[in-house]
Amino acid sequence: MRDRENVVLIHGLSETRDVWSRQEAFLQSSMNVLAYDVRGFGSSPTGAADGTLSQLADDLAKLPGAFAAGPAWLVGFSMGGVIAQRFALDFPELTKGLVLIASSCTVGRGGQEFFKQRIAAVETGGLESLAATNDSDARGCFFTDDEALISEYKKLRIGAVTDPEGYLNACHAMLGIADDPLTEQIAAIRRPTLVISGEHDPYCPPKASAMISAAIPGAELVVFDGVGHCLQFEASDMLNRYIAEFTTGTSHE
Repeated sequence: MRDRENVVLIHGLSETRDVWSRQEAFLQSSMNVLAYDVRGFGSSPTGAADGTLSQLADDLAKLPGAFAAGPAWLVGFSMGGVIAQRFALDFPELTKGLVLIASSCTVGRGGQEFFKQRIAAVETGGLESLAATNDSDARGCFFTDDEALISEYKKLRIGAVTDPEGYLNACHAMLGIADDPLTEQIAAIRRPTLVISGEHDPYCPPKASAMISAAIPGAELVVFDGVGHCLQFEASDMLNRYIAEFTTGTSHE
């Protein structure tokens, strides 16, 4: 009987591991699945944060039990996909492969303005301003007008941050790839990679995913039609099948 694959799920900005609830429920039947809270979100303290992507990748390498059984597949969403790319560069021996969902390898002018605005708002208004920002950001993550899904995600985002310094740390880490993009660096990744994008994603559009797939040798690119940024919610069944089939090499129809 084939050994079960090990999969680590990495969430995005202003989220917790709970964003993967639909994926965990599906994937756990055939894989060893671990979802965790990135530094400064959910139950993970901010600690001595230095605002770098390298530290966030190093945090993952030190996660108890994550790589006890050997290299793992890294499934990263948005910011989590950026962390996964950095991890694959810094810890190739622990990386079995990558599934990068609605992510990017650099931050353009629009993205820089996005993070700078949110940093300024939180530095002046704290958690209260963050709650208001997350309300609008959550709605912007969806192409669908399903209010139940949007409300579920909005609640998750607003409850993800109890320390504004954790949010600021993550924003600074993401801004770091504006000056030091991963685009050329990830050409060194030699692991199976699947890049998934939503057709109507305003934050990490298909062209951002195309940049990743073009840079990583052998990477596959898939664009889901009719969905926005939050594929875990809008296209959960399709996303689950793609993750399972790519990481195990078997069909899960």
